[in-house]
Amino acid sequence: MANSPSPLNRLGLPSQVAGLIRAEIVRGALKPGDKLPTEQELAALHGVSRAVIREAIAKLRHEGLVASRQGLGAFVNSPEAGNSLTIHPDSFAEPEDYRQLYELRLVLEAGAAELAALNATPDDLEAIRRCIDAMANVTELHGAYVETDISFHRAVAAATRNAFVSLFINFVDVKLKESILLALKHLDFQSTKAISVKEHEDIFNAIRMRDAAAASAAMRTHLQNSSGRLGLIPKL
Repeated sequence: MANSPSPLNRLGLPSQVAGLIRAEIVRGALKPGDKLPTEQELAALHGVSRAVIREAIAKLRHEGLVASRQGLGAFVNSPEAGNSLTIHPDSFAEPEDYRQLYELRLVLEAGAAELAALNATPDDLEAIRRCIDAMANVTELHGAYVETDISFHRAVAAATRNAFVSLFINFVDVKLKESILLALKHLDFQSTKAISVKEHEDIFNAIRMRDAAAASAAMRTHLQNSSGRLGLIPKL
């Protein structure tokens, strides 16, 4: 655990504390089998009451990430034991966390583009085309631009005709929405948009031509370039 109290606001303290502990479990700072500090120690560490700690631990126990042993305390389960798909905002405490999530996005969406090239219907192609047109028509940087970008990737995911692919891609993309908008504010919007629209066009054209390998490669190129623009260089 960290050695200094974590900055928490006064709203939703149990959820925030649970998120901080969850992040350490996911990152491996707390390993399966590790015993959590006592309620009193955690309360002092985070500057909250023991009642807040009990509720936070209950949340993690409900998710399957923590198990309580009578008379012994709370112990960490493997993240794979979790019974719900959750990424709390407090999981993104470091730039490395965003980079790793972007790597996951690259793996998922390169495969999705390949499947979309094989399975897309005419309606799917029309939906993807509309997303690109909407992106090109945004005149200034605001939340609507990021929404059009994410909508494109959701449309590609839908075109896979695989509901699980759509579920996971939608889940990951929404977690990156705010970080993408924040990073774009430090770039020249018009030139960045022009480059991004061209990259999306390349993905669409490969899907439209039913070229699965080219679609995957175009998506991979786009996400690698995009992560570079955002300062999140994936290793892949």
